[in-house]
Amino acid sequence: MDSALIIAFQAAVMFILLFVGYFLYKAKMMSDDTTRQISSIVLTVVNPVIIFNSYMIDFNTELLAGLGIALLLSLAAHIVLILAANIAVRKGRANYEIDRFAMIYCNCGFMGIPLIDATFGSEGVFYLTSFITMFNLFMWTHGTLLMSGQKTQSFRDTAKAFGKVLLSPAILAIFIGLVFFFTGLRLPSIITTPLEYIGSMNTPLAMLVSGATIAKAGLLRGFKCGRNYYIQLMKLLVVPAVLTLAFVPLAKLGVPMMLINTVLIAAAAPTASATIMFSYRHGRDEDYASGHFALSTIASMLTMPLILMLSAVYAGMLGVA
Repeated sequence: MDSALIIAFQAAVMFILLFVGYFLYKAKMMSDDTTRQISSIVLTVVNPVIIFNSYMIDFNTELLAGLGIALLLSLAAHIVLILAANIAVRKGRANYEIDRFAMIYCNCGFMGIPLIDATFGSEGVFYLTSFITMFNLFMWTHGTLLMSGQKTQSFRDTAKAFGKVLLSPAILAIFIGLVFFFTGLRLPSIITTPLEYIGSMNTPLAMLVSGATIAKAGLLRGFKCGRNYYIQLMKLLVVPAVLTLAFVPLAKLGVPMMLINTVLIAAAAPTASATIMFSYRHGRDEDYASGHFALSTIASMLTMPLILMLSAVYAGMLGVA
């Protein structure tokens, strides 16, 4: 239960920071341009730095095996999320593309990194990089097809999508981090100390941006649409609970519970802010997408600790806690 209490405390801290961002935007102390600029800094600088820092650990085969297992679990989680979204959201109804995208794709960077870093430290972030890799691969391929309405994607478009994935700052940080992890190379403290300071900015900056985004979208927008509750119930509780029941027994086979919980937290993270971006890019209703983001972000402050508590209780029942 300790991990659940830690993540509940961290979620409460992030909730307060989120509303600081909300009120700063409402007080016109943060503009749309400011929000975009801070978001860009988090995504292109701060998040990659945290990811890179997580690889500054001594190489051992157990960590490498764990990274591979985390990759497989992350792949399985995305497949389950896609299947669940296809079942839960009927094709052809209004905004079904947004509903499915909102249910599948998680804010594993903005929300996942600070929560996992606070709960499990750099080793947790190390395993989280597997989920981030799968998230990017699926979002820029399956997510693009879903939002664009295309049935297939040309080889050229597929190559461009993978190019975007491979050149994204988070994935580049993983590749560079792996080089340091395998070779044992280390940067001098004059470099690592500033990197640690940059990484420490992640939680406050990410939450300020999330709060400002909710303020722009309208705090009550997501709460006024009854359908949003159904989608978010499936996303934040039902599917993560199913994944919990499927993944926790793997601990009896020697898979570390911290690794399992890292994947579960990432899968239980709220709707990705990319839902709004993809909606705008493909001519969908970005206001409707903003409602999903607002409701999901706020509700996840309660649901993510619940999923971790379920994991702890279930692990205790199986004798693997």
